[in-house]
Amino acid sequence: MVAWFFSCAVHAQYKPPVSTVLAETSYFVNQDGSYHQELESQTRIETAQGVNAFAEERLSYISTLEDLEIVEAYTLQPDGSKIPVAPESIRTLESADASEAPTFSDAKVKVIVFPKVDVGSQLYYKARYFQHTPLFPGHFFTSTYFSPHKRYGNVTIHISHDPAIAIQVDTKEMRGGKVAALPSDQAGWIRYRYDYSQTEAYPAESSQLSVADFAPYFAATSMANYEELARAYQSRAKASTRVTPAIAKLAAKITSGTNEPLEKVRRLYSWVSQNIRYIAIYAGAGGFVPHDAQSILDHRYGDCKDHVVLLESLLQSIGIESSPALINYGNSHRLPNLALVTPFNHVITYVPSFNLFLDSTTQFAPMGTLPDKEMDKPVLLTSNGKILRTPSFDTQKDFSQTFVQMTLMPDGKMLGKSHTQMHGFLEQHSRASQFGYQNQEPERVVTRLLSRFQETGTGKIQSGNPKDLGAPWSVDAEFELDPLVNVPGPSAMGMPTGLAPGILKAMSGYKPARIRRFPHSCISVRHEETLDVLIPKEIHIERVPKGIDFVRGGVQYKSRYTLQGNTLNVRREYIANRPTSICGEEDDQLWRELVPVLQRDLRSQIFFN
Repeated sequence: MVAWFFSCAVHAQYKPPVSTVLAETSYFVNQDGSYHQELESQTRIETAQGVNAFAEERLSYISTLEDLEIVEAYTLQPDGSKIPVAPESIRTLESADASEAPTFSDAKVKVIVFPKVDVGSQLYYKARYFQHTPLFPGHFFTSTYFSPHKRYGNVTIHISHDPAIAIQVDTKEMRGGKVAALPSDQAGWIRYRYDYSQTEAYPAESSQLSVADFAPYFAATSMANYEELARAYQSRAKASTRVTPAIAKLAAKITSGTNEPLEKVRRLYSWVSQNIRYIAIYAGAGGFVPHDAQSILDHRYGDCKDHVVLLESLLQSIGIESSPALINYGNSHRLPNLALVTPFNHVITYVPSFNLFLDSTTQFAPMGTLPDKEMDKPVLLTSNGKILRTPSFDTQKDFSQTFVQMTLMPDGKMLGKSHTQMHGFLEQHSRASQFGYQNQEPERVVTRLLSRFQETGTGKIQSGNPKDLGAPWSVDAEFELDPLVNVPGPSAMGMPTGLAPGILKAMSGYKPARIRRFPHSCISVRHEETLDVLIPKEIHIERVPKGIDFVRGGVQYKSRYTLQGNTLNVRREYIANRPTSICGEEDDQLWRELVPVLQRDLRSQIFFN
């Protein structure tokens, strides 16, 4: 009961760091898709954390495509006084990409540094955007999503456009629609107005889907449908795949010695994955237009679009067709009703002859596997405008198997070795981890891994080459743990982890939210752990744990403890077989039932004398 009341109190006390008092945006869209936007914003700082996080306003723009002007900015204090932002406090900076990858970009950020900001201050600014060059020639698109984690006072969106450009508008939970043109509008222009407000705000939740998947929104686009969006992308990307003599020669060299088309695909994919360094490049319309394949090959670097172009060119040179596939790399699992560019922030390769998706930017994904953030996602094939879906999670393909042998020494120390095989998306994480350990001080790596579960000792870890995507993958470890139990004499001992992954033990620390308001992502996966613990013959084993059988819906957990002579065999298996990668409250309820069972089982001890 105490925990329940505490959980409710946490939700009741949530206060967003900032709230929107006023937000009014007006779009004026020309026939060619260019537009100017007038933006007026007033936000209120609600908490001390909000002072630190939101005392500066950052407005992004692409300097080669658009201009941005800050018309006015000031801090409005609770007593009604206004403190203008000094001109020197409005700065233009280079935009830093949120990823850790190197980035070359002509995106800029205007930073408004508001003065004397405190809790209760309101931050006001007025700005004008002028997009003189559309991202896609002849097209306009925009979208706004209203986060459930903040409050909105008066939000108004106007859009006025030349009738020669057909614009569709879609909204969720907004008031408004088409309205009469204003006297200031150009003759014949079409106008819309929509309003929104939101008085409640709720905290973010673990694994929550992108707000684009469920929140209220405003969306407008001149793209008639996703087929037109695909054509718009393909019209500027396809020419970049031209096969040059150098590309044809390289493809022939890489695929020599095999006549199997699928093996040729694997070799070319692996070559691009391992030899083309990922660098994000957003210059002009470069966020949507790749470089030509030959220049990518010459420089040996490029972003996701460039990876796709070079791989497409290599495949094309040996007679295998492929297509770019636009996808969301993140926590968005649905496409908007209208054809928007917004959800697509990544592009991968699709090979139709094998119904095969490839992402050569991941570096550690063997052919046939994708990162978990790309699984069970809608994709748009730019070659034909079709919408497909990437493979779902599968317990027969996405699983881990760990085998551990341990020997309890007379002084209480534990000697052990482990062998782990990872499959599917888990293999990528394992390869990436082992690659990250390379050239680190081995002792520090071992110490850090042992400390996960309050263990100390020594050891070593061995694996194959993480970047050899064609080789089977496993990780082996040997370790010696400091005394875990007082022997000789009566005592009890839990099952140590050592340098094994300890996936189930890590899972036991997960605490699902008691209140779930929003959909969240989930996976299907299988984990198997087998431990053999040899106890010295002079130690008498009095009692071993009892096994567990837990089955609820698509979630199963079972354990078995078998004593054979002086060797205790422990087998544990967890299976989550979900019909979808989007879950809700019902999945949290399964976790609430499973976690205590899992924790109790992992606390099990062997008693001896």
